[in-house]
Amino acid sequence: MERGAAVSVVFGLVVVAAAVVFLAVRFSRLRAGRVLSELLAEYFRGGMPAGQLGRRAREAAGRGFIGSPEFQSLAVAAFQRAANERLIGKPHTIKDEAELLGMLAAVKAEFGLPDRYQIEGWRAGRE
Repeated sequence: MERGAAVSVVFGLVVVAAAVVFLAVRFSRLRAGRVLSELLAEYFRGGMPAGQLGRRAREAAGRGFIGSPEFQSLAVAAFQRAANERLIGKPHTIKDEAELLGMLAAVKAEFGLPDRYQIEGWRAGRE
């Protein structure tokens, strides 16, 4: 076999292996996202406490996914859906709103999610 053909075969195998790894990681993240979406929806409906949510979420997804911006967006989206279901078009009180916001705060505390859009005027150079 020529040297050029051997290099082409090896390069092709590397590309195929990289594609397989990429697809495996991608499908794993999609599955974790679906499972965590369902868990968060159940939590915001009042189906489980924050501690149980944390335990089940850590079983379903790795630490890397839970610390990612994708997980934060899932948590905020689940909160927004719960707020829309409970509050829009229905009579509600401040207590209902406070309960939902308290649940969101508990999720943020359980998973260490930051408030991404805080005002950061206190940092040096941003005064």
